[in-house]
Amino acid sequence: MAKGRLEFLTSTEIRRVHDTSIRVLEEVGVVVHSDVVTKMLVDSGSMLSKDGKRVRVPQELVKSALAHAPKSIVLATRDGKGDMRIPDHNRLHVSNGGEGVYIKEMLTGATRPSTLEDVQNFTVIVESLPQVDFAWGMVGALDLPPDLKNIAEFKTGLENTRKHFQGGASDAEEALEMIALASILTDGTENLKKNPIFSGTECPISPLTFEGGLAEAQVEFAKAGVPVVAMVASVAGLTSPVTLSGTIAQVNAENLASLVISQVAEKGSPWIYSSDSVPGDLVTGSIDYGALEAQLLRTGAGQMGRYYGLPTMVAGVGLESRSLSLGSVHEGVPSMSMMGLVPSDLGSGFGGVDQAAGASFEQLVVDAWVWDVARDFAREFSADDAAISFETIRDAGLDGNFLGKRHTLARFKTEFISTTKPEAVFSEKTDKGNRGDLLRKAKDEAQRILKDVRAPVVSKDESRRMDELFKGISRKH
Repeated sequence: MAKGRLEFLTSTEIRRVHDTSIRVLEEVGVVVHSDVVTKMLVDSGSMLSKDGKRVRVPQELVKSALAHAPKSIVLATRDGKGDMRIPDHNRLHVSNGGEGVYIKEMLTGATRPSTLEDVQNFTVIVESLPQVDFAWGMVGALDLPPDLKNIAEFKTGLENTRKHFQGGASDAEEALEMIALASILTDGTENLKKNPIFSGTECPISPLTFEGGLAEAQVEFAKAGVPVVAMVASVAGLTSPVTLSGTIAQVNAENLASLVISQVAEKGSPWIYSSDSVPGDLVTGSIDYGALEAQLLRTGAGQMGRYYGLPTMVAGVGLESRSLSLGSVHEGVPSMSMMGLVPSDLGSGFGGVDQAAGASFEQLVVDAWVWDVARDFAREFSADDAAISFETIRDAGLDGNFLGKRHTLARFKTEFISTTKPEAVFSEKTDKGNRGDLLRKAKDEAQRILKDVRAPVVSKDESRRMDELFKGISRKH
């Protein structure tokens, strides 16, 4: 089967990135701000630098980690209907973004701080949108104390969606609390390990650093069989080399170091190669998610993950401020379709605005609507003899007629999506809406979803047990 895809690195360049990453880990090493994780790595064959501040990871330990890491994992859902087995080379599974700190009304530009109620409302909308495959905590609950915010957001997510939920813990204790909450919904920790209904995003800190709490949380997730997403967020020119290839090499080194931590903690624990790295704006010092080269960085990272045969999460999806100019779905498809060509199993970003600093209800719906069309551009196409059809070319070469051939009549609806989805048509004849029309319709749809009466996602008993556990956590803090 043929498939639309992006490729950035040649096989020689992929090998060069790998070799450089190994050299970085062996000669430079990583900073690990955790005595527990540092000891674990040293006991497994890593070495401390002469000043004792860095952990140097030998090539053999990386090889061992790559050998033990599962090459196929399942991100489970509550009812099993939307389980995602990755790697999946046939499609990109997508989620909303996170974690913004304000809500934005796109057409007026008005903003306000986000609350726990917003976390709930975004999750309810994600649950209702079939285009969204798994859920993130869209915004932060700024109305809660900092030490309860993360666990409250996690609990709210689990209570409002059956889809796989992706969150992250700030330390080992919080990771164990998340495991305990999720285990209520899976009838115990053993079932959670068999069917992980959530995964943990635990980010290395560029350059080449692991924050203590995040690293220790990663260890707990690995032991519990919760998939770990090593979302590296190097910013080219600011926290990694200014060159694309240099940033990809550092991203790869940080991913391999994260993989080693997970596999040393628990051999065979599920782990996902990940990057959210983009260029930096060297004039303002900010992150530039809109840079043209962002997709190249994502593609390079995805190629490295594929090179190792690992599940990947490197795609960024979402239109952000581009939605302001849209009058209809088809106008947003060209931008979104490019995102679907990145070599990745998972992608996130729907609903994010202002470089992911904020979030918008109507933006989430617009992104889902546009993706419904755009995702088909990355589908597989048959390229066998029957699809190429020498006979059709031969016969039409004689009579000049392709439209009347059996080959055309049998295949045109599956070959070009514009025949079944009018939103995919790019033509001056296509009716175009007015600027902002799509956002207005999406705002109405979001409000309709939130007003609808919906069946509870958790049972009364599950809700009671989760509330009791959360009360105990609150008293502790």
